Amino acid sequence: MYDSIVIGGGIVGSSAAYHLSRKGKRTLLLDQFHLPTTRGSSHGVGRIHRSSYANQLYAKMSLEALEHWKQLERETNTNLYRQTGMIVIDKPPFKELEAMKANNKALGVECEILSPEVVQDRYPGLVKISRNHKALLETNAGFLRADKALECLRMQIKKFGGQINDSEKVENILPGSVVTVTTEKGTYKTKSLIITPGPWICKLMKPLGLNLPIRVVKITLCYWTEKIPGQSKKYPTFCDFGIDKPDGFTEPVYVFGFPSIEYNGLRKISVHHGTGVDPDQRDSFIADETKDVQFLLNYMKRRFPEYGYNPDPAIIEKCMYSFTPDEDFIIDTLPGHPNIVYGCGFSGHGFKMAPVTGRVLGEMALGEKVSYDVSSLSMKRFPTVIASKY
Repeated sequence: MYDSIVIGGGIVGSSAAYHLSRKGKRTLLLDQFHLPTTRGSSHGVGRIHRSSYANQLYAKMSLEALEHWKQLERETNTNLYRQTGMIVIDKPPFKELEAMKANNKALGVECEILSPEVVQDRYPGLVKISRNHKALLETNAGFLRADKALECLRMQIKKFGGQINDSEKVENILPGSVVTVTTEKGTYKTKSLIITPGPWICKLMKPLGLNLPIRVVKITLCYWTEKIPGQSKKYPTFCDFGIDKPDGFTEPVYVFGFPSIEYNGLRKISVHHGTGVDPDQRDSFIADETKDVQFLLNYMKRRFPEYGYNPDPAIIEKCMYSFTPDEDFIIDTLPGHPNIVYGCGFSGHGFKMAPVTGRVLGEMALGEKVSYDVSSLSMKRFPTVIASKY
């Protein structure tokens, strides 16, 4: 009998299992793939960490999560975080920027509003900003070592007595005061269950009667050769929200960029957009994928006219995001079963907050006092009609 079973060994599930095992709870973490894996949403060298969010809840969770990442660094004697600063670009009427600034001020996060000219003077070659746009500089933002963070979490789960069973796919979940989880290798009993399988969430929840409004997309991550290798290493990360909806796209997009930390002489500049995909067929060719690369190439021409670029990215990597209609998380319990909790739809910005999200899921599963009010993230915000059509 386990105190808790966590399904899904990505960043959120691993964080939940870490907190549970750290509390001394008998914990089992299950994943269908051999770990580490590149099949889900948590792999890769790095992620941006920022506290600058227009959503006040996310701003608070991100700020606290940074302290958890630093704690994990101390526990494992591993460098996980590099403070680079971050530039957030917005267009008139600067609604996102003003909300970020207000939240940062309330939380004591250091930031300042910069003109395009000041950004260019401080960081020549970072990115060209349109004259009528503005930028917010968050000083404490930075780069999180994603692969190392997952490795450290798995190490600590085991250190605190938790069990990790990878290469073990879940086949059935039987709810009750004691939950029965059946995999291809065995059957397990648990007092509580946390379900965080990333892109596979709908396939696990549908047999339990939940039709979740999740759209899984394949993201194309592009790395571009620098004209002078390493010239961006001291630059901040950036997110450009000041982009008008491109032709051929059904929704607005934004572009994010890293300094050349992950691969020497290569700078990651990618678009927060993807093409719908079945997670079990991620690597099948989808014609629309080329649209994202072409958009990025045009973006490079406009925003890096003097920087130098090759007509094709040097490296293209794949990742899957799970989007909700409003691009906010879903954190909730299975109706009628408060001991079964699920988290999904992290929409490309869940990694940084995972230490806090994982803890909250564990608190909910155990029936403890929850450290954040996440009622705004429940499924109740999606009428059935929306869920069935999405």
